Amino acid sequence: MIISHVDLYFLMVSRHYGTALLNIGVTFALLAILFVGIGPSAILAQGTNASNATATSNVTGTAGDGGQNTVVMPLGSSSATGGQGYEPDQITVSPGASVTWDNQDNALHTATSGNPDTATPDGKFDTGIVGANQQSKPVTMPSQPGDYVYFCTLHPFLVGTVTVQ
Repeated sequence: MIISHVDLYFLMVSRHYGTALLNIGVTFALLAILFVGIGPSAILAQGTNASNATATSNVTGTAGDGGQNTVVMPLGSSSATGGQGYEPDQITVSPGASVTWDNQDNALHTATSGNPDTATPDGKFDTGIVGANQQSKPVTMPSQPGDYVYFCTLHPFLVGTVTVQ
């Protein structure tokens, strides 16, 4: 309904001032609609940079008795040539332990179990999208011992392994 009112307004103005104003008005209206369609978390997630993101990591490599682990997605890990990856890239946890991924990068990331070569999730665990400078919710690891490879669905070159034992 709002769009039709905007269109009518610009149509009336364009008859008086010409089509150049119509083009500017339509462009502005489309940008406004696109901006409104983006959620605040998506806007804020891309609004960080090296001046307000830290590259320090607070990593726990092993958790016993179902404890808590944290894996960092460091600043620069969204670049395939940046040399950054999950820190640590391999962790060992107890069956059913929780792991939290801490995204210290300025891009969105995931930690999704599955095959990174084909970018195919296997459904064992998934953080969902983790915003820049945000942490995932604690993710419960499988209770079955084994090695679980995971990757970022947005940057499949980011690969890590959770060993449950």
